[in-house]
Amino acid sequence: MKQWLLIIDGGATKTACAVVHAESGDIEYSISAKGSNYQAIGVESATAILQELLANVETFLQKYPNSQIAVATFALAGIDSPKDHAIVVAIVQNALQTTQLQIDTLIIENDAEATLLGVTAGQAGALLIAGTGAIAYAFDGQRIVRVGGWGHRAGDEGSGYWLGQEVVRAIFKMEDGRGKPTILKEAVYQSLGIQDVTELAEWLFRPSYTNAQLAKMGSFVAKAVEQKDACAIEISQQAAHELAILANAVLKKINYQNTPFNLYCNGGAIKHNPLILKIFTEEITFMYPQVDIILCQHQPITYLIERTKRAYDCL
Repeated sequence: MKQWLLIIDGGATKTACAVVHAESGDIEYSISAKGSNYQAIGVESATAILQELLANVETFLQKYPNSQIAVATFALAGIDSPKDHAIVVAIVQNALQTTQLQIDTLIIENDAEATLLGVTAGQAGALLIAGTGAIAYAFDGQRIVRVGGWGHRAGDEGSGYWLGQEVVRAIFKMEDGRGKPTILKEAVYQSLGIQDVTELAEWLFRPSYTNAQLAKMGSFVAKAVEQKDACAIEISQQAAHELAILANAVLKKINYQNTPFNLYCNGGAIKHNPLILKIFTEEITFMYPQVDIILCQHQPITYLIERTKRAYDCL
């Protein structure tokens, strides 16, 4: 009987799905959909996205009638408390009930926590993710701790969404005469197809507005830094400082004692803005000389596959 691994990585912006051969670890089928964080889009929409992905998985597996899913990992954003976990478990179970898929071992956990276990190969280490949101996890070999990731309304400092907020704030201040001139204005106006600041204000309250769209505005900061834009440089400096605070806090939570230790970093906000990465690295290295900062080189689902494969190997 052919054994499969099913991995679903549901973030705020995108949900990736892969079916992997359990023995070889090779990806045999993959598909993606929009973000499935139930806190952002609601339970019904999150369930519908998972149902669509699982229906495609079921169609693929029909080519292999004598097979089964040995381990399925649903690594989903929005699991921030026991209550969240119960809600997401119900979402996953409801989505699975619309299929005939048979799963031997089902893992449902926070996407960042699952990625941490994958990227560290189960060894002590920490992971900071600065994507649409910002969160940090650390594993001391026995327990996992978390800092940040409290959402865009009151947290996620240094994230792509936070960068987007700062970009829009800078434009409003510039247009009011309260802030510095910035070339970020042209980038945002061109991206949205708007002409003036009143249209920008209107865009923020359109029914079609999404957090992912605002996070995209944050991606303009790195290019503006290359052009020596003072406002973009200040935003990047503050983002780096906020992320360093996040990393420092998670290391303190595991009582890190200045021994050799890997801190992995992922997410576009830190990977695609060299100034943010440079300042972040300087601040962390100053505080913790033996911490090695490593940029993740693969998509998160790659690390989730490794995490799921280890779970399968332990069966």
